[in-house]
Amino acid sequence: MKLGLVENCWWNSPVDPINGIKIAKEMGFDSYDIFPLNTPVQTLRAQRKTFQELGIPCSSFIAAANGLTDFVPEARKFTVRYVKRQLEVGYDFDSPTMVLVLGNYSYEKREFKPELQWNWAVEGVREIADYSSSLEIEIALEYVPYMFYLLDSVDHIAKFIRDVDHPSVKANADVSHLFLMGDSPETVGKLRNKIINIHFSDCDGKVHGDLPPGRGVVPLKQYLSALKEIGVKCPVSIELQWPNDPNMIKEWVYEAYSQTAKMMDELGVRN
Repeated sequence: MKLGLVENCWWNSPVDPINGIKIAKEMGFDSYDIFPLNTPVQTLRAQRKTFQELGIPCSSFIAAANGLTDFVPEARKFTVRYVKRQLEVGYDFDSPTMVLVLGNYSYEKREFKPELQWNWAVEGVREIADYSSSLEIEIALEYVPYMFYLLDSVDHIAKFIRDVDHPSVKANADVSHLFLMGDSPETVGKLRNKIINIHFSDCDGKVHGDLPPGRGVVPLKQYLSALKEIGVKCPVSIELQWPNDPNMIKEWVYEAYSQTAKMMDELGVRN
């Protein structure tokens, strides 16, 4: 496994998208993930150049597809088009994986049958996957620990992958999300041969937090060990929210790096 960093840790901090890559490389990260949310084309070009100059790979990119569960057909169509454009951004970065974040059930599952919205998302992801396959990019579905979120458990993400039934559609494992929703380390075995992306952070066990490892209560080492046991080899990408003082972001990121690197070394999973 490589040790990576997701770029949204720098949002709302003094670190710009270009220097974020440089700092990650200096700290010792092996890979870097982008979240091209309204990123200007000039910045994207500069980021690509920085990746090439530093010799650090873009291991994945993140896209949000909340509109796939919208009851308005045109909104769903727009979302599919938007995600396809994001795939083209990832293609330009030679990234092999798109982390796809789906949306919520609308109106607390009361106005529309949940099965209906589930099927809309399945249809949309299947169309997106056809395009991603043509670009040789795989899709890693992320599950998020929120009440009404479409994919909120290992069982649900496994079922969704079966329903889409497309070779390019696989899974992301966000360990703090797993813990918050009650999925123990052992449950990752249900996604054997499907996990192609990992997000790594800590939390207080109550709410979504994305803290540096060691600042919360998640048994991170046990999750890493369980992932190792089922043969997962993809990068472990640290995903952080921000410290109270944005000017301390570099220290915040380095703390996360050093703690995660130590765990990976102890388990013998970093290469």
